[in-house]
Amino acid sequence: MDVKELKMRLAPHVSTLLREFYPEGRIEGGNFKIGSVQGEKGRSMSVFLSGDQVGQWVDFATGETGDVLDLICSKESLSIVEAMNWVKKRFGLTEKVQKKIKNIGGKKYNTPILPPKDTEIIHEYLKGRAFKNTDDVLNNSGIYETKLDALDRAVVFPYYSADNQLIFIKIKPITGEASPFTQKLLKPILFGWLTVDDKARWILIVEGEFDQVMANELGFNALSVPMGAQNLNWIEHEMPNLERFDRILICSDMDEAGDDMWRKVSKRLGDKCYRVEIPCKDINDLVKKYGYEKSKFMLDQAIESAIYKDPPTLRNISEFKEEIDQYFDFDEKDKNGFGFGWSKLDEEDITLRTHELVTVSGANGHGKSMWLSQVCLNAIHQGQKVLVGSFEMIPSQTAGRMMKQAAGVFNPTSEYRDALLEWLLPNFWLYVDTLTPKPKELLACFEYAYRRYGINVFVVDSLTNIVRQDDYGAQQEFIESLVQFKLNFPVTVFLVTHVRKGETENSRTGKYDVKGSGSITDLADSCISVWKNKKKLEHIQYQDMLGEEPDPDVLNQWDIYIGIMKNRAGQFEGSVGFEFKTDCFQYVQSRGESVKKYIDFDIKYAR
Repeated sequence: MDVKELKMRLAPHVSTLLREFYPEGRIEGGNFKIGSVQGEKGRSMSVFLSGDQVGQWVDFATGETGDVLDLICSKESLSIVEAMNWVKKRFGLTEKVQKKIKNIGGKKYNTPILPPKDTEIIHEYLKGRAFKNTDDVLNNSGIYETKLDALDRAVVFPYYSADNQLIFIKIKPITGEASPFTQKLLKPILFGWLTVDDKARWILIVEGEFDQVMANELGFNALSVPMGAQNLNWIEHEMPNLERFDRILICSDMDEAGDDMWRKVSKRLGDKCYRVEIPCKDINDLVKKYGYEKSKFMLDQAIESAIYKDPPTLRNISEFKEEIDQYFDFDEKDKNGFGFGWSKLDEEDITLRTHELVTVSGANGHGKSMWLSQVCLNAIHQGQKVLVGSFEMIPSQTAGRMMKQAAGVFNPTSEYRDALLEWLLPNFWLYVDTLTPKPKELLACFEYAYRRYGINVFVVDSLTNIVRQDDYGAQQEFIESLVQFKLNFPVTVFLVTHVRKGETENSRTGKYDVKGSGSITDLADSCISVWKNKKKLEHIQYQDMLGEEPDPDVLNQWDIYIGIMKNRAGQFEGSVGFEFKTDCFQYVQSRGESVKKYIDFDIKYAR
């Protein structure tokens, strides 16, 4: 639970806590008055009891300020993390969102092995990077020198977790021409937790380990990303540890990659992120140019400036340059989204883009969820991260059907299933809740999934489970919330809908047949229909019962037709046919085509 949410939920209990902590205090004019944090009689310290600032306090005698969590830390002698846990336990504040997201497995990581220590050139090297007392630097940061071979040396950066466990290691050569490297299968986390004050309320995140070490030497609580500006895999592992901070100050390098890191990290970690801008490429260069004292002052000023920023609704057009370029780069589909995974669709002017809502409709039993399941597989195959909320099926059925499609066989062996599970687990999650989840909780979970895990493809199956079919107002409200979600984040949302029942299932449906509010198709970016050619299936079964050959004209019809009924960002509208493989539930685009294998696996062990 984020510290902001925790304080909001703690607000009704602030008055009770203050009376318990400070029996000598009294309420005056809607504020709680006491002598100081220590609790003696007096009126120097004032605590807000209402409004947006409830729990905030100021001691007019000393100038100190803080919030109710700081008071808990002081009175109970706790770190900020311990204080947050104390509050949750004391008032029964539970976290609901995370419990509804389930990954189908857990990735196993290795334990790092620390290389042997050496001290031949490390002190001179650090002095060359403008560090002063190099003994203190080594003791405080935990970094050290090691030999790579007879000639070359390197700096070792041990990454300890927030609970002081060695999790990751990075080795940076300081002689020779080798690039920084790490050991295999280590969990990526942030560097520098050993130096962070356990009562700190804000944190500086920088782009390199030496910048973190220098920031710490200047007196700032700081952490460094592990593998540069572009790799953000650390977020899913560190988000719980970052929940304690009111502000996250991003001081990535002052270049294009650093700006890109700031935009992506702030999108994931939310509105408590601020961009810190300094007049040099990074903090280490700042100290090289201006020295310790001036750099500390300049960084202080930069942090102060970052805290006060324009409202998020006020944006300059320059911020959208990359997105505008992508809008015109029609050939670079990989930048704007991902393909359906079948060339006969992907070669048309239709793409699954970010910031889009796509409805998938069809009659009961026509395979809309089944087809969308393979679309999700194809998305995962292209590196997308997928979260499926299938409310009418238990998780094992949803995942099992998808694994059968991925295997291309009716009953994959245990070995094949294990291999498929290993392939799926980094990019596939399930939303697990009741048959009729609450819309606000669903969207809160989606936002959490994007921010923590970088999940960017979401499936809601189906609208009927979220709101009643006859409640058009609630339907429109939910559709609008999905639209707002896909506008706020670079995600693609699929919404499964039903169609009105007709006289027969033998007629294809259009967007005006979608059951419910008109807002469903009006607000969607793309509308897709799935229609099963049941007349063909019935004809084949009937002819088989008679012992006669089916009509060739009927056999040449497709099993399934995918209709593109609306395509806001492209020109193609029409239908595309597929064959359906009943043994493994796969859809193939050519007659007689073999099923797709999503991973390399020896077929003799497949079933």
